[in-house]
Amino acid sequence: MKRLILIPLALILLCCAPFLIFAEGETDRVQPAPVPEQAKQSVSAPFDTRTTLCVLTDGGVRKMSLEDYLVGTLLAEMPADFPAEALKAQAIASRTFALRKAETGKHIGADVCTDFACCQGWREDGTAEEIARITQAVCDTDGLVVTYEGALIDATFFSCSGGKTEAALAVWGSDIPYLQSVDSPGEEDAPRFTDTVIFSAEEFADQISKICPDANLSGSPVNWIGEISMTVGGGIDTVFIGGVAFKGTTLRSALGLRSTDMDFAVTDSEITVTTRGFGHRVGFSQYGAKAMADSGSDFAEILTHYYPGTEIKKLLCIKQSSFTSV
Repeated sequence: MKRLILIPLALILLCCAPFLIFAEGETDRVQPAPVPEQAKQSVSAPFDTRTTLCVLTDGGVRKMSLEDYLVGTLLAEMPADFPAEALKAQAIASRTFALRKAETGKHIGADVCTDFACCQGWREDGTAEEIARITQAVCDTDGLVVTYEGALIDATFFSCSGGKTEAALAVWGSDIPYLQSVDSPGEEDAPRFTDTVIFSAEEFADQISKICPDANLSGSPVNWIGEISMTVGGGIDTVFIGGVAFKGTTLRSALGLRSTDMDFAVTDSEITVTTRGFGHRVGFSQYGAKAMADSGSDFAEILTHYYPGTEIKKLLCIKQSSFTSV
């Protein structure tokens, strides 16, 4: 999943939850729970097959079960050969993300879309083995979601962090209790763990001037980059370029970089930028989840590590929501 725009995230987070009926108690170990009387008529089939989403695709709006949506999302978002517990964690995060998006009513006539940059990716193609593994992860976690103080969370996720995730405050300006910076070791085998981009002095100056013509980029490039302040998560908070302060998020976007966790090496003719991690680095790290699963952690341990202070709950049914629950 690429960078998300969640503004104003803090204001909408806990104010627009639908009427959700959960199984009693935490379901970290997925044990049977008593069913409330008002929900007994609604739980004869798995939650994911009963719940229907309207999904905005390139070909228009398609109505599908939550289960079919999640299988397609995992096919697009996580390698199917990842450990089973990492796939389960992704299934729960993606289920939570989709239902939370549907609450917000962002899309007219649809609950979610298949644009990586807006909601989550989705695809139908995959080998029989890939589909079987992913379907198993979805079915094994049927109805499980991540909550904070009884409400669905914004379950943001990304590829890899470079060793430490970022807090939502540093990226989107909203201080979210469960989207804080946490350690994420073991990501080194991620194909995009590090990246190096080399700009000529002219290319770099051109890109910076497009976003701030007032930056003084005369003289040697060695003198262009000044004081740098860092975030708790190891990304650039602000960097002075040509005497002007730039946010790390702004610089990442302007230069097309993979991460705000970056270093500069400057000569008279070139600026080399090395980044660590891939994505906004807020929330759930997919390659971090793989490393935790490889070390023996289950899906609950993975999710509560990347979303501190949260609980995993099992949804029985949904009422008064913008999406469909049969």
